[in-house]
Amino acid sequence: MAQSVIVKKNEKIGQVISSLPVGFTNDQFIDAFIEKFPKEWERIKKVYADHERRTRPGKSHPMPEPKKYLVNSLTNWKKKNSAK
Repeated sequence: MAQSVIVKKNEKIGQVISSLPVGFTNDQFIDAFIEKFPKEWERIKKVYADHERRTRPGKSHPMPEPKKYLVNSLTNWKKKNSAK
């Protein structure tokens, strides 16, 4: 089984959200995540670069660009936590 890009991702996203004001933007979330978890941000960029390097020309890979990855993770977190 493949390893997660960010270990305890939902927990970390929750920590970042709790430090932001109500009505924050995606850019504010990304900046706060990078500031709070710089090692995880570097890992996201590294995994993305690895996918880019291994993918043959003309083919695509499933991982979005690093900032889009964080926005997607935030969206998924909001969906999961609004259902509770």
